[in-house]
Amino acid sequence: MKKLITVVCVVAMMLSMGVIAGAENAEVIRITTAEELAAVANDLAGDYILDADIDLQGLAWTPIGAYAPSGESAEEQEIPAKETAFTGTFDGNGHTIRNLSVQGKDGIAVGLFSCIAETKIGNFTLENASVEGTVMVADVVGYSYCSTVYDVNLINGSVTAYAGELSAEGMYGGIVGAGMESRIVGCNAEADVLIPNGTANAGIVGGGLEKTSLADCTATGSVTAGNSCYGIGGISGCGFGAEEFTNCKAANITLTVGSDCFWIGSITGYAGGYEIPEFDTPVTVFTDCTAENVTIVTAAGDDDLVGGGFYNEDVAAAYGAPFDQPTVYVIRSSVEPEADKNAQAAAQLLTDLTGTYDELFPVITAEAYDQIWLEDCAAVVGEEMAPAVAEALKAACNGTIYGQEAIDAFGDGSDGAQFDCLFINGVSQFVFDGNTVSGIDENGEIFFSHVYQYVEPASIAGMMNGYLYKTEDEDAGEFEYLFLLPDTPATTFHIEFRYGSDPEAMMLYNDGPYAYWLAAGIPADRDEQMVEDVIDLFCAENLAEMNMKDAA
Repeated sequence: MKKLITVVCVVAMMLSMGVIAGAENAEVIRITTAEELAAVANDLAGDYILDADIDLQGLAWTPIGAYAPSGESAEEQEIPAKETAFTGTFDGNGHTIRNLSVQGKDGIAVGLFSCIAETKIGNFTLENASVEGTVMVADVVGYSYCSTVYDVNLINGSVTAYAGELSAEGMYGGIVGAGMESRIVGCNAEADVLIPNGTANAGIVGGGLEKTSLADCTATGSVTAGNSCYGIGGISGCGFGAEEFTNCKAANITLTVGSDCFWIGSITGYAGGYEIPEFDTPVTVFTDCTAENVTIVTAAGDDDLVGGGFYNEDVAAAYGAPFDQPTVYVIRSSVEPEADKNAQAAAQLLTDLTGTYDELFPVITAEAYDQIWLEDCAAVVGEEMAPAVAEALKAACNGTIYGQEAIDAFGDGSDGAQFDCLFINGVSQFVFDGNTVSGIDENGEIFFSHVYQYVEPASIAGMMNGYLYKTEDEDAGEFEYLFLLPDTPATTFHIEFRYGSDPEAMMLYNDGPYAYWLAAGIPADRDEQMVEDVIDLFCAENLAEMNMKDAA
């Protein structure tokens, strides 16, 4: 598969997804049994939703749809006939299809689906799949033309190819065997792929992919190839003319090839496009793709992410221009090392904060802990001064006003001020669960819950350094941004943070709508020792600062 006019696929995909005005949605057909799933082959233009897990154990599966060329020319060979390909939609609705078995050494375009065209399928798990064939063979889709395959999770997949008259280009993969002008997004493949001598284009996610982009895909398993093979990769065998490979990861993979094999890479066997626009083949850009524990067992090739560009003398002689010159591809990372380090730390911080939090200062300044305060202060300033110093420390962070009201009361703080460390905007408790942060009101009801993503390192007035996060939820209001200091219950027995709608104002200390406010929390499941520890820490830090000022 070497060339196709891009605009044909773009328009077709827009029509299939209802983007162009006038596209209508047919009545959705719901599937709950293996028989109903097989019956999809009777209406290849229908729209389907899976409403139950399906077990195909004991069934000799006939792939849904079939590949037939739309004409005799080279380009028409790449365009499947509409009457035989699946052109409807299939939403797996998060369900699982188990124990798929497709047997037959001569199969062309073989998988759960044989051939899909100008459509989208996905959102399901395929578990325990075993598929055989000769050309364009995969557990999920044999041939994807101008289509999107999304959110498919392949578990314990197996693809076995056999040599035949048409098997030289092969195209074998766990998710998609051959892809033309398509997208594979959010798919995870755990599979073993076995191909014979003299074949090509094999990978654990995709096999032979032309102008087919991949994003957010992972692969684990193995590819085992015979002699005189080419295009072997952990994610895909071929990425020719793929506009993008983004955030794809190959991990715990073994690539084993025989003699006289070439174009072998941890991510893809070969890839690239042409910088000359007339060749209509985009330069492939690899962004944030990684390989971890990928073993290449071969006397030829290496363990680079990409085995090579699509060019050698045989290719040049066989196909002529533009294939008589090497393709171009680019490997890059979207983040600089230091930025990546900050992002990792920010992500880890959210994980470390998992739990429910009460307001800190109402807890630690309760009368029950007065003796702890006195003892901690007496150890530094003596018993006579301890009561006054303890009350001053508690008062410093027990303020009840912030923003303009606090500015009016305290000015720039040079003559003394109080910090409001309570939860504002109606929050009684905060719940951290990874990237999701929720607020509970005084009635014990969750009244907001947002997913936050790291934005950048930030600092309040250059004194308190932490991380800024943001939610994309449009209704977040004063919870749109979240600023976290790096304190955790495991390190400081409490947490400190701010939230609001104006990130620049959030970084001001004694000015703006958040002046003299910094929320502080303590785990709701705390024990007495944690309370004592946080009082000890608060006194030690602040009294040390007082001693330093006195010494100065």
